Amino acid sequence: MVETSEPLVTAVITTYKRKPEVVKRALNSIIEQTYNNIEIFVINDCPADKKLVKELRKMIVESSRNRRVNYIVVENNGGACKARNIAIERATGKYFACLDDDDEWLPEKIELQVQALEKQKGAAIAYCNAILRYVDQGKDVTRFVEKQKEGDIYFEQIEKNNIGSCSFPMFRTDVLKEVGGFDINMPALQDWELYLRVLKKYKAVYVHKPVAIYYFYDGERISANSQNRVVAFENIHQKIIKDLENNTKSASSFYMMGTYFYSLNDDMKKAKEYYILGVKSNPYKLKRNIKVFLKMIGRRFIKTKHV
Repeated sequence: MVETSEPLVTAVITTYKRKPEVVKRALNSIIEQTYNNIEIFVINDCPADKKLVKELRKMIVESSRNRRVNYIVVENNGGACKARNIAIERATGKYFACLDDDDEWLPEKIELQVQALEKQKGAAIAYCNAILRYVDQGKDVTRFVEKQKEGDIYFEQIEKNNIGSCSFPMFRTDVLKEVGGFDINMPALQDWELYLRVLKKYKAVYVHKPVAIYYFYDGERISANSQNRVVAFENIHQKIIKDLENNTKSASSFYMMGTYFYSLNDDMKKAKEYYILGVKSNPYKLKRNIKVFLKMIGRRFIKTKHV
């Protein structure tokens, strides 16, 4: 084995009932990274499908080339967060990054995020710009035009999940272990909840170059279930309620997000309750308040597509 001064990075793909050719695209995007010192885990969360278990194993052997890929089949299906936590427990890398099985990384992702984290010793998350690929529409959109904030962004993250999909950030592994990894009791919004726990104690750095591709498809992902979202939103609300009391700006934006989630779930009573809380917390943001109100009312009469 060639010695390297590069810190080891643990890269993880969790997969559930995904076609091997799609998982192969994600795996190849890790194998083709410009960064060399990577340990790779592919965690199959569908042990009951014996044919798929074998097909994925064969694909990994054929694709791994000069990279070592650890293939783990969980004993019992427990969801993506449980699978990621298995990887966190076994990770030996200084840094840790997840990749959803239907997304991919661009070649410099790991290299640029490691550089950013190594420069800022107080940081525990490096997030990034990304390309949003709308498959059925045949178009790509860059997620951020302007550079995003770095440093202490906890309250900004309360206002909106700017870090985004689990396919985007890189973490310090020791911090993930310190905070207990992903909360497997969260039915949705697991990534946002984890980011908040990390950012309450640690800083963030940002890579503005798009280094990931996030795939959107017509229809609905598991995480888009509207009832799961409102349950998860309430869980987060209880965890950060004291912090909301200390920052009315962030509280207002958070409550307006509650308006959005409950209106998607067709619970207009709760949507209005959160809307009132949002307005009370920041009554001077008139344009925003009017816009949210009109969207809240309008969602009752239009078919909303979300992913």
